[in-house]
Amino acid sequence: MTGVRRAYLKTGLALVLGATRTDRLIQLMSGTRRLPLVVGYHRVVDDGRSLRASIIAPMLVSRRMFERQLDWMGRRFRFVSLDQLGAQLESGGAFRTPTATITFDDGYRDMYEHAYPVLKRKGIPAAVFVVTDWIDRATPLYHDRLYLLLTRDWSAAREVLVELGVMTAERALTSRTFSEPFGALRFLLTTLCQEELARVLAALEERLSIDTDRLDGLKPLTWAMLAEMQRGGITVGSHTRTHALLTRESPSRMLEETIGARQALEERLGVPIDHFAYPDGAFNTETVEAVARAGYRFAYTTCHHRDRRHPLLTIPRCVLWENSCLDPGGRFSAAVASCVTSGIFHFASGCRHRHAVTRESDVSLVRR
Repeated sequence: MTGVRRAYLKTGLALVLGATRTDRLIQLMSGTRRLPLVVGYHRVVDDGRSLRASIIAPMLVSRRMFERQLDWMGRRFRFVSLDQLGAQLESGGAFRTPTATITFDDGYRDMYEHAYPVLKRKGIPAAVFVVTDWIDRATPLYHDRLYLLLTRDWSAAREVLVELGVMTAERALTSRTFSEPFGALRFLLTTLCQEELARVLAALEERLSIDTDRLDGLKPLTWAMLAEMQRGGITVGSHTRTHALLTRESPSRMLEETIGARQALEERLGVPIDHFAYPDGAFNTETVEAVARAGYRFAYTTCHHRDRRHPLLTIPRCVLWENSCLDPGGRFSAAVASCVTSGIFHFASGCRHRHAVTRESDVSLVRR
């Protein structure tokens, strides 16, 4: 299904559900109405059109659209801080009014440059989950580096992936996953651990080079920026040390990523770090246990699955970006926004994550 046809289908479905109030019934059936809305963003930029070539699309929202989405939410929800939301969930008290919390992942510098001023002006509390080893560094995060290399020369990059054994030559030609760089990126990030991703990066960088002009904007927060925002009311949470997808890592690496990040933040900021966001929203039983052992009180996903033993460590989030709430004409649609933020589209399409523990032998690994 093309993007245009999908947009028409989503908009039509949203309008029908809203007109018939079927959206409320679906919310009640799925249980999403009983939970507060936790919204996740990544990057807020001044003008997204000029940066599309170097940015992973679902991580991008322009400052104009960001404000449009905030204003729409502000008319329907009461904004609270992540600490307020956590305390309410922990007490078991009901949310008597629709409640929303704004969060950001990774710790891109443009959160400080573009999003933070908007939030301050509107008086909206927010939180940022940071990759601690990336703060103050010059090198982009590995998923950004991968995307820059894959899009630099997709044909040459695909040849490297075949040579590494990540995919066969036949799959490179016939699989929808490998028909374009973003599909390949998703495959690499969700099937390989960081050690294997490092080998893929090294091989791609040996064959290709990153265009330095496309690195603009892929910078992290500094510790000074993070401390300033924390003093200004922004809640700081952990997003691991290196943005490792915990479901692909060993138990010891899981603890190193979760405990290490929490300790680094508490030492530098001098405040307790109670909140954690799973990279890519990916979690299973083992990762939830690791987050619990690391001492976090609350953790956030990107789907509506919950761990019954640790419901406060699997709090659902709705990730928004530039095109999340648009109609086929590229205009903001309140009907689509309502369905997106209420989880109805997720309820209808299912979860893209595999929450069962996956054995290493079940996935295609990079051959040494």
